[in-house]
Amino acid sequence: MALRTKTKTPKAEAKKAPPPFSKAVWQAVRAIPRGQVRSYAQVALYAGRPGAARGVGREMATLPHQPGLPLPWWRVTRSDGTLAPQVAQEQARRLRAEGVEVTQRGDTVRVKVPREAPAPGVGAKRKR
Repeated sequence: MALRTKTKTPKAEAKKAPPPFSKAVWQAVRAIPRGQVRSYAQVALYAGRPGAARGVGREMATLPHQPGLPLPWWRVTRSDGTLAPQVAQEQARRLRAEGVEVTQRGDTVRVKVPREAPAPGVGAKRKR
């Protein structure tokens, strides 16, 4: 008796698996224009994982430090615009160099995060 092997149909081959979360986050961060900032929640939305802001934070904390992988990590902030205390001074320096207005009150360093509409097709309510 001959063994049957499954052959992939052209339709199955055409479907591609979504990129891993970390690569999707990296792509979303690379897409942030110079002189602009996005929140962890906005990056999660653009990476195709709405609600995964904490996951974006973990990805940002464990970025590989490789010269060939230039990722503008300083363009990602908390949703209220505050910068993480551990990197606030370096992040503020880089953002100021790009023309972003950075304010400081006491130990809190903050930028204005734009309130944008979700990406097309994501989180949109249907009209009835």
